[in-house]
Amino acid sequence: MITSEKTVRNIGFPDESSDTNGSDNSIPMAYLTLDHQLQPLAPCPNSKESMAVFEQHCKMAQEYLKVQTEIALLLQRKNELIAELDQDEKDQQNTSRLVQEHKKLLEENKSLSTYFQQCKKQLDLIRAQQQKRQGTS
Repeated sequence: MITSEKTVRNIGFPDESSDTNGSDNSIPMAYLTLDHQLQPLAPCPNSKESMAVFEQHCKMAQEYLKVQTEIALLLQRKNELIAELDQDEKDQQNTSRLVQEHKKLLEENKSLSTYFQQCKKQLDLIRAQQQKRQGTS
């Protein structure tokens, strides 16, 4: 899980020390990327408690965005796996169809070989009879 968190952090969440937009009040990027409804209220700069709550909200916003990113990545992977599964099922059906077709063709080949041997025997008999007639005439 540590590596996936690092991956998520590297994708869209730089370390906290560099997680600012460069403004004077050092608002984290996670705060700015949230919908307005989810953004914490601006703190009162004179109140330590307000600043602490704001920092806590910003950290929660950053965690929220990490989780949302992870969910998006997992949904993408899920869709990839579903597509692979669908393709595997199609391949399996195709393989099954080809096996049945092969079996049918083998049976047809066997039937045609038997018929060919029968026709060859009949031809040999007819030739033998013709030779007897030519020999007796």
